[in-house]
Amino acid sequence: MNTLEFSVGNAMGHFNKTGGPKGFLWKFALAYALCAIVVQGLSMYLMTPIYAAAFNPLVMEDPDLMDQVMLENMGRVAIGYLVAFVAGILLWMMFEASSQRRYMRAEGFSLKLGADEGRLLVVGLFWIGLILALYIAMFLLMLIPISLGLALGSDGAVITALVTFVIFVAYIVLAIWIMVRFSPAAALTIRDRKIQFGSAWRVTKGKVWTLIGSWLVLGLIMMVVMMVLYMVFAVTAVMSLMPVMQSGSDDPAEVIAAFATPGFIIPAIIFGLVYVGLAGAMMHVFGGPAALAAKTDPNWTDTDAINETFV
Repeated sequence: MNTLEFSVGNAMGHFNKTGGPKGFLWKFALAYALCAIVVQGLSMYLMTPIYAAAFNPLVMEDPDLMDQVMLENMGRVAIGYLVAFVAGILLWMMFEASSQRRYMRAEGFSLKLGADEGRLLVVGLFWIGLILALYIAMFLLMLIPISLGLALGSDGAVITALVTFVIFVAYIVLAIWIMVRFSPAAALTIRDRKIQFGSAWRVTKGKVWTLIGSWLVLGLIMMVVMMVLYMVFAVTAVMSLMPVMQSGSDDPAEVIAAFATPGFIIPAIIFGLVYVGLAGAMMHVFGGPAALAAKTDPNWTDTDAINETFV
């Protein structure tokens, strides 16, 4: 039985209070970074002709030649986009399932394609449907100020702008509130081993502002970390490019060659690894508040924990 109180502090730190085998977060982040780099590498390999053309000054200065390169490699580029799209979906399914199994079942890190991942795919489709519905609703709602503007003409421009702003802000707040209400859907699906989406609405009753507060604080922390990471990389990059910058050369080939030096490439690779790894870690950490909302559901009985107690 879960004994954690649902609060901002517990929601933010829930990733560290799940129980289970140690080392989950760093394994999750490392695997996420490696998988993302493999997928990105494969996609870049399939799009090599386009990247080569983009870094070739002769091609970039000749629109006809650039169009020819694009046409000749259209099939390969399409395959590259398809590979990235399919692999992105598969990786989301596997990593989201692994993250939620940690939160809801205290399992160690594992990646697989099974029933959990299939159910999460359906939950993902529900999310896509919800987001599309919210966009359509916003478009229909914007017809109100548009109609008002047409009716009032130029004399009512200020009133129309004010009404548009109020409606837009109010709708964004409402849309965020609705999405937060459904945020534990993935956790509930893993918890109950069946597709759950509508039940998330009941689970988040009275917890919306706590969820929003915890995500805001986590987002600010992540922003600061990323800013520091970008600053370190920017300083390193400027130092490696300093010779060509000081030379004042206008030769595109010389500038491009500077980006191909080990002094720039090695820090860029390290930056990419750390960046993607942090993104993976934060994917798991950001899932904690919604998972805690599911775990503190008063209508849920943790039968696994009860069975372990009486074994």
